[in-house]
Amino acid sequence: MQVSRWAFAVVEMVHLLSLAALGGSVLLIDLRLLGVILKGESAKNIGHDLGRVLLVSLTILILSGIGLLSEEAMKCYFSPAFRWKMALLASSILFYFTLHRRALNRAGTDTPPELAQRAVAVVSMLLWLGVGVAGRAIGLI
Repeated sequence: MQVSRWAFAVVEMVHLLSLAALGGSVLLIDLRLLGVILKGESAKNIGHDLGRVLLVSLTILILSGIGLLSEEAMKCYFSPAFRWKMALLASSILFYFTLHRRALNRAGTDTPPELAQRAVAVVSMLLWLGVGVAGRAIGLI
């Protein structure tokens, strides 16, 4: 990317578009898990359908993030915000593949969400929000 005038900008654009897709799918899944939107639809089905979008966008985010990191390795190495982002990203992914999926599989359509499901949705949104905020802070700190 060092020899190209546009490569970094294109990779950053792909990274941000993937972030938007990931954020949108997380928000829709978690708001359904909270029982705020799409109450007639099964949270399990929504989680399954949007889970594909989430996984594809997460994969693209990680790959484009590696490209961005290759250009700013020293800046990221010394950035506390980058360390926070990586810790929150690992926590978010681990949380999604464990507790979050379990809560989605237990969610029903005709019963209101349980307290545990609501807590899982709130924690999920806070973790992913933290990833985004910490990522934005890399450029500021």
